Amino acid sequence: MSGAHGQEAGRRTEHLFQLDLAESLNEAYAWVTRIQVAQFVGILSRMREEHREAMAMRALHAFALRRPVHELVRLADHFDGRDAVMLMATAALSRPVGEAAELALMQYEAESGGERAPITASIVHDVACQRTAFDVAVFVRVLEQREPTLAKRTVQVFASPGSGRTNLDKALLHTALRDEGCHREADRLLGLTLRAIADSPPGAAGPGGAGEEGEEMADLAGAFQHLSPAGRVLERWVEERLNGSDATEVQRTWELVARLIARRGAGHDALAEHIGRTAQPRHVVKLCALLARGDSASPVKCALVRRYAAGRTSVQDLAVLVTFWHKEPALTRTTRELLTDIVAGAGAGAYGSGADVHDSRVAAEGSRVGAEGARVGAQRAGAGIDGSGAGAERGRAAADGAGRGPDGSAPRSDGSGAVADGSGAVPRTLNELLQLDEWLRVEDADPQCSQMLSHAAAVHVEGRSGADLVTLLDRVVRSRDRTRAADTVGRRLAMAVMRPDADRGRFVDCLRALHDARYSVAVRAACRELSDPSDALTVDAALVADVAGRLHRAGLHKIAWTLLERLLENEQLVTPDDVVEVVGGVLALPLPDAELLLRATVGRWSDVGHRDDAVTALRDAGRREAAEWVIKSLR
Repeated sequence: MSGAHGQEAGRRTEHLFQLDLAESLNEAYAWVTRIQVAQFVGILSRMREEHREAMAMRALHAFALRRPVHELVRLADHFDGRDAVMLMATAALSRPVGEAAELALMQYEAESGGERAPITASIVHDVACQRTAFDVAVFVRVLEQREPTLAKRTVQVFASPGSGRTNLDKALLHTALRDEGCHREADRLLGLTLRAIADSPPGAAGPGGAGEEGEEMADLAGAFQHLSPAGRVLERWVEERLNGSDATEVQRTWELVARLIARRGAGHDALAEHIGRTAQPRHVVKLCALLARGDSASPVKCALVRRYAAGRTSVQDLAVLVTFWHKEPALTRTTRELLTDIVAGAGAGAYGSGADVHDSRVAAEGSRVGAEGARVGAQRAGAGIDGSGAGAERGRAAADGAGRGPDGSAPRSDGSGAVADGSGAVPRTLNELLQLDEWLRVEDADPQCSQMLSHAAAVHVEGRSGADLVTLLDRVVRSRDRTRAADTVGRRLAMAVMRPDADRGRFVDCLRALHDARYSVAVRAACRELSDPSDALTVDAALVADVAGRLHRAGLHKIAWTLLERLLENEQLVTPDDVVEVVGGVLALPLPDAELLLRATVGRWSDVGHRDDAVTALRDAGRREAAEWVIKSLR
């Protein structure tokens, strides 16, 4: 035998890289099947002493593949502990998976008398970490039938962050386990995987290299989406646990889902959408409470789930949601935002209402608007001029800066507090809102919920006709609240008409309806915002001139006059070119008392140089008569 070994000494480790290693070992190492274990152990030692380590490895490999499984288990104690582990690992990884499972079961039984089972643990670890997902699924199925403890341990090792398995591997195993009928272990795998992601430090990279916070969850969701586009695996798993009877498990699921959603990065969040749109209202509230406060706090994600929930079609479910939401201490202060999202309707989408940005400004302006209603008459003496309101309005614009974005610009409102992107989201109908109010009473909601609902409905101008706006304002019970709402309606209408794609005719129709219904606060607010935008450093003079012309032709002469006067008296904002633009529109109407308008505004500018520039611009544009009107006011 030593001669044979001498011939093998000349062979290098290329054996380990041949296409069929088993066949190679069958030819060269057939002797391992006939030799006694004590003699084989001695040969291994001699090979290593003679610097033939690779040959010893091949011999041990052949022994693991060619000897029956039961012999491997029985003879393992005759080897050095490290050789025994390598022997069993080779058998577990290279033999058919059924034999690997049999090996694990027999070794577990052999080690059951001791406190530890190191070789069994090694077999389980090697199979879980190195065999294909389908092999592992078969391995688990065999173990689950005869020794569930080993099946559970295999899944735990596979799911652990130290296994080196990617999220795609885990999604593959989950699919394979369900195919093998191992639903309990498949659920266990998914639960362990999700908890590992939720508990991992922010920014920690997983086996797949996803290092950005939230990317691990996105990677797992993407893997399941790829393997089972219609399966909604994650969503179904969460739903089953939330609807379980074990209160402790439900609580743990709330906390787990909150951490997962909070950790999710940018982009579409299917889990947040599923929870918001389909979970029971009490589950939505508990989840949002965890996202609002506590270890998983993420106000942005709380608002995301809230907006999805607000898009539900059942007004009864919405009433229950509002009732639970308002009673939850962590969410009570955001009930107004929830109602704003509900009013915006399902078409508003996940980011449809923007209530977080805009409604905070509306609430802050409450006291100012209440006082505004009391002093309107005194400010509007004579021809309906609002005095020197531009300066006060500019101060308010600075105060409103708290709602600006990171770049200092405020989002353009579309009437619901939503970003005015022209998406055309359809708000809830007046009948739906009336039904919701009735269901709030049935659900014994706090009366404040109905009051906030009426206000939120009244100030949502996007998609509403003038008649709708009047009807919704009429539903606001308290006079002070109605005044606040009317002011907000006017401002939002003006903000909406400043969009490039806005329907200016609709703006005029809404102002006509509000004027006819004696909501003068709304009309004044619209003129004020349009002529002196609170979120811009410039004014669109062409827009103002066009709207004023439409108002004049619609018979709203005083409103047209007020709008132009508010614009032209603002010498800090209006440029000489703006004056030329407005004068062209005024003379084209023609507007009665156009001369009086210019003399009372541009002619009284305190900045002499600025006023002279306006006169020069008028002359250069061929508007010499208008220039003389401005000069005449100085004589």
